[in-house]
Amino acid sequence: MLKHLFKLIWKKKKSNFLMMLEIFVSFLILFAVWTLSFYNYRNYSKPSGIEHQNVWAVFIDFNTDNDSLKTIYRDLVRQKLKSFPEIEASAFTSSNMPYSFSSSNSDMTYNGKHTHPEFMSVDPTYPDVLKMKLAEGRWFTEGDKVNKIKPIVITQKMKEDLFGNDNALGKIIGEKDDRKQIIGVLSHFKFENDFQAESACMLEPLGGWQTDMLVRVKPGTTVETEALVSKAIVQLGKDWSVEIQHLDNMKANKNRIIWVPILILLIVCSFLIFNVALGLFGVLFQTISRRKQEIGVRRAIGATKSHILWHFVGETAVITTFGIILGLFFAIQFPLLNVFDLEAFVYIVGIVLAIISIYILVIACALFPSKQASEIYPAVALHEE
Repeated sequence: MLKHLFKLIWKKKKSNFLMMLEIFVSFLILFAVWTLSFYNYRNYSKPSGIEHQNVWAVFIDFNTDNDSLKTIYRDLVRQKLKSFPEIEASAFTSSNMPYSFSSSNSDMTYNGKHTHPEFMSVDPTYPDVLKMKLAEGRWFTEGDKVNKIKPIVITQKMKEDLFGNDNALGKIIGEKDDRKQIIGVLSHFKFENDFQAESACMLEPLGGWQTDMLVRVKPGTTVETEALVSKAIVQLGKDWSVEIQHLDNMKANKNRIIWVPILILLIVCSFLIFNVALGLFGVLFQTISRRKQEIGVRRAIGATKSHILWHFVGETAVITTFGIILGLFFAIQFPLLNVFDLEAFVYIVGIVLAIISIYILVIACALFPSKQASEIYPAVALHEE
């Protein structure tokens, strides 16, 4: 039967070319949509490694450029915050705190292996604020600051980039005048948004210039308390300014930057696919209408309704297969050439889902015209011809 279908399709290759082209374009669109959707869903389903609820981001301007004064002022702020029973923990941090629009990167190499991690400077109390958990090692303490070699905590991704499956604890990286020793490894740490892939990041003890901080408060802490905290900090120094934001709102803003464009893309692609489906339906309906004589002859020589139905569905499926094969030629280049630096598995899932979607779409469009064709009586079809 397949051989017969191929012959019929080849004889009408000009009329079938448009349908194959529509299927080819639809396949590429669905491949892009499914790949992007699966990639982001996969990242979203992984744990972030931090708890952002009931955490404030406090941006303080000490109105000075003197690092020594900033260190003194930070101690004043820490002592003042301890007087608020609603505050559970606090930690000063560099400006590139989680879900901020700030970033700081640094190149790191080890035995010829290279990575480009996010670089954060934080207080030893940082994991208490964000409820971070280590997979290996320990977090640095105040006593570690006097060490000649800076202690750092890295993410699992950075460990894999530099050391593979080897033990990273105790390893020293960096230049001679800025050497760093790894004392801990974080299991997960998504600091940009919920859709972020596992990224390389390293955290070291706080320097002298950072003035931003994260504060964990008890659940149910009111806006009035937030205002009191802000006022108490401002009153500690001359011309200080304070701005408090909620980390969950910052996270929602960063997530929106990712999911809004994806949603727009899905709507546009859905509209395109819907139009392609209407086009396929119209082409199939017109093609079958023009073949009434052939249908009448088939019915006259004994073909059943189901034979007619599945003949046209099968013919459409074969044309679809040709379009998909053409699309596969282009889609398979993405994992082979490692485009966008994504895992091959992500592209393969996108290809499989696109193929399934195309067959469902095309068969759904072919069923109604094919069913109408199977209902044609031989006498009526031959009489009209």
